[in-house]
Amino acid sequence: MKKYLVSLLVLTGFAAQGFANGADSANFYMKKAVEFSQARKLMDADKSFQKAINFNPADNQTRIEYGTYLLDQRKYTFAIEQFGKVLESNINHPVALQKMTEVSFQLHRWNDVVMYGTKLMQNGGMKDIKYMIGKSQYELENFGQAQKFLNESFAENPKKIETVTLLGKVLIEMSNYNQAIAIYNQALQIDPNNNQLTYELGLLYYTMNDEKSAVKYFELAASKGYKTDLDYYENLGLAYLDIDFAKGKAALDIVLEKKPGNSDILFQIAQSYYKAEKFQDAADSYYDVYKNDQNNSRALYMAGVSYQKKGDKNKGIAICEEAIRMDPNLAQLKSQKFMF
Repeated sequence: MKKYLVSLLVLTGFAAQGFANGADSANFYMKKAVEFSQARKLMDADKSFQKAINFNPADNQTRIEYGTYLLDQRKYTFAIEQFGKVLESNINHPVALQKMTEVSFQLHRWNDVVMYGTKLMQNGGMKDIKYMIGKSQYELENFGQAQKFLNESFAENPKKIETVTLLGKVLIEMSNYNQAIAIYNQALQIDPNNNQLTYELGLLYYTMNDEKSAVKYFELAASKGYKTDLDYYENLGLAYLDIDFAKGKAALDIVLEKKPGNSDILFQIAQSYYKAEKFQDAADSYYDVYKNDQNNSRALYMAGVSYQKKGDKNKGIAICEEAIRMDPNLAQLKSQKFMF
């Protein structure tokens, strides 16, 4: 009988020890996962994380750590799966909501950012969450909602330049140009050397037909180091045309050296000659547009109008009639008195 009891106690002790080891196995494999991860033994780390989860599938913390590890490895789909499992058991889990918001933002899954981010805000939120939701609403073209969240983000952190510039873009989309200008100027007070922002402010003024201010900010952007590429010279030249034709044409000539025969630029130059009543230059420029694009009947028509304006009516009328034969709709322009 004693022998039986001793054997039973020994077996019970081994069972208890085995149970203890089993209870600690999740922690054991978690430690191994961390060690393998630090040693860049990624396959071993991944297996250890999975073993830790298998020992205790309901342990949300293990899934959070595994998901975070997967994010670091850019295994986004598998990371989302782990965070999703956590949310299945606790829809308000703040860390899982934060991770899902962040990875959705990184992957440009804008609807998911709004969904998880909104839920996260109800559970305490996180840094930059309002910016992330505002950015997502902007990408989804929900500009009213974008403005709301970006305004709140700006109020919390007025020094975050991305918030200010994005809010400016939202206001432009909503045609609130004056508000957009005010926001851009606030951003420049925060970061006065931001040449990209300075250039965009010039574009905004140009959109509002304020060429003088546009030129001012284009040139200011260049002085701050903004790249003076062909797009820069084109916008600078077009802005200059109506206020200083010589400077405007000089800038546009830089573009035409690289893009000879650019119909859009040549047409704008012709228009400026016409407005300045330099009708021979206008006629030549309109005709250059037509030579480069012989389907451009309007340019041909305007060449004819320019000849009539300079007093060569017969030649001008003949050219206009030729353009009308190409496009009968141009006959309607005869009623526009400013041309004659």
